Amino acid sequence: MASTGGADFYGILGVQKGANDAELKRAYRKLAMRWHPDKNKGDDSAKDKFQEISRAYDVLTDVEKRAIYDAHGEEGLLNGVPGDEGKDGTEAFPASVDAGEIFERFFGTANPFSDFGFGDTMPFASAMKAAGPTQPPAVTTELGCTLEELHNGCTKRLAISRKRLGSTGGNAVEDEKVLTIHVQPGWKKGTKITFPQEGDEAPGQLPADLVFVVAEKAHDVFAREGSNLVHTAKVTLLAALTDCVVKVPMLDGRTLSLPCNEVIAPGYQKTIAGEGMPLGGAKGKGGAKGDLLLKFDIAFPDFINDAKKPKLVELLS
Repeated sequence: MASTGGADFYGILGVQKGANDAELKRAYRKLAMRWHPDKNKGDDSAKDKFQEISRAYDVLTDVEKRAIYDAHGEEGLLNGVPGDEGKDGTEAFPASVDAGEIFERFFGTANPFSDFGFGDTMPFASAMKAAGPTQPPAVTTELGCTLEELHNGCTKRLAISRKRLGSTGGNAVEDEKVLTIHVQPGWKKGTKITFPQEGDEAPGQLPADLVFVVAEKAHDVFAREGSNLVHTAKVTLLAALTDCVVKVPMLDGRTLSLPCNEVIAPGYQKTIAGEGMPLGGAKGKGGAKGDLLLKFDIAFPDFINDAKKPKLVELLS
């Protein structure tokens, strides 16, 4: 709030005192579309609200007016700020603004509702659906994630560049912003993260949504099948026929030592329960997981000496 009495322009727009231009524009866009007189015909309170919103936006997006308002409140705007030691202070600003002009400058039209037939016979929900500037299609970008990131969770910060209009709706300028995505354990490829209206701005339309789609990067140790992890262990024929231990480096940094005391035949698969990917909605280290599917690639010898073949026949018959 301002430091003295009068209208609370921040409260009128529903923003914090430190709100930046982008936040002020989002607030004005939403409220101006809601309270525009052409969408609220016969409602004098809507006209007053629309005027109030427009004045608040006009003051808070003007550097000089905002500085005076923050220091001296609305009274400083209306009466001017006295100077020191008898010097002239700032001049007073008018108590009202041309709300229609501000709206037209912002949206590029004085009345975006005229083509939609607003009136007493149109249901309010239908009017809301038809009203307002159009929005371009969402801009979709792939978000590459390793299996470690999708297993353990991580935070990704993405620096983006988009075009933003000035506070008065003038020429678009490049604006840099960092978007933060908290990747949750167990997310799958195709998971979508949407940042509403964070794309380019243009006169007369809403900014596009930015959508990031999770893509799984190939892994050296595992393949993923839903919530299960698949590891193919390479073993010799001797190990397949006798006892062996398979060591599997896991995504959380552990190494599993898995004894295989059974005969490993081609196509054999071993299941280790609860050592796969976190299941959707599972939280914490004790959350439920899928399984680890252990498959085998048996390396047969390229050649067996004739002298050894009788011994193999004897052992295997």
